[in-house]
Amino acid sequence: MAGAGLAGIGRRWQEKIIVSPEYSIVPHDNIFRCGLNRYPVKESVYFEKQQLLSRLCHEYSDAYLEECFAGEIKTNQEGEYYVINSSYSAPWMKQSRKEMQDLIFDDLTLVRGIGPLTSARLRSKGCKNLQDLARMRRYRTSATGVLEALEKDPADIFRFFSARKGAAHPLTLLSSGLFSPESFRFVDIETLGIFGRPVILAGLGLFDGCKLQVRQYLLREIGEEAPALYAFMKEITGDAALVSFNGRSFDIPYIADRLAYYGLPPLPGVPHFDLLHPSRRLWRQVVPDCRLGTLEARILDICRGEDLPGALVPEWYSRYLETKNPGPLIPIVEHNRQDVVSLAFLLTRLVSEWYERLRVS
Repeated sequence: MAGAGLAGIGRRWQEKIIVSPEYSIVPHDNIFRCGLNRYPVKESVYFEKQQLLSRLCHEYSDAYLEECFAGEIKTNQEGEYYVINSSYSAPWMKQSRKEMQDLIFDDLTLVRGIGPLTSARLRSKGCKNLQDLARMRRYRTSATGVLEALEKDPADIFRFFSARKGAAHPLTLLSSGLFSPESFRFVDIETLGIFGRPVILAGLGLFDGCKLQVRQYLLREIGEEAPALYAFMKEITGDAALVSFNGRSFDIPYIADRLAYYGLPPLPGVPHFDLLHPSRRLWRQVVPDCRLGTLEARILDICRGEDLPGALVPEWYSRYLETKNPGPLIPIVEHNRQDVVSLAFLLTRLVSEWYERLRVS
């Protein structure tokens, strides 16, 4: 009975997606109309991907999902789930923890009441860092308080910068350089649409020595969502630091909603570095938009092959549910994997460029 119930849930999601897709096909690739739609898909791209879908369905018509991915079937207290593992060369930050600390201690504006003009005036008088400021009677108490805050662990320093400067401020981003690489959890999810629909694929990247390990929790059927989310959640330990792209607005709230739906424990309140806003702040004048794919091509020199627009993922996954043909899943898994890998490289690039800008300012 349970299996029949889960199959029925899967069929209902298929019907919803087929009847009311959330994307709009933009005729003639009209750029103006693209701007008027929330999830636009250019007509040429749509038909190109339809051809790709037909080719993949034909190519994998006799294949099983487990034959297509280097995955493992695992079990936890919520049931059985499927995880795909892959490994990549890890990008490393050029700056040392000490260099990050020195840069942070040079910022006089961390003390309340000191703005850029006052900071420049103090520097002209020989006050170069917070230690110098703490020796001045007027600022001694405030500067000493900031110095004490900066002696705490990286998570507390992150929270201090978030409260004092804002989550998108470059110094908040640069506090990531105080964390051990093994603390980072690079997160990206694929879903069946807007909030309230299942997470069909959760990608997680973590450093292991000189390698970036990517774990992807793929739903072979909708009924595997709870065990997959539980396995994913167990990787987010209390000493972790999340890294995402627009995850503060989408991925993490979405995961939290799905965990609550199943009555599972919430994610721990760990630091979260959302790379969207620091990217906009740094590159908005040099790129046409700040989508992750654009930053890959223009900034990171990463070229994707036959990538699948995220808006088409629900429809393609529904085709898999309907036919059990794993072909439509191939680009979904690859898209998610590349997103996770790109996050690691983007964090390194952002830290490097913001460090240089602030060091010479």
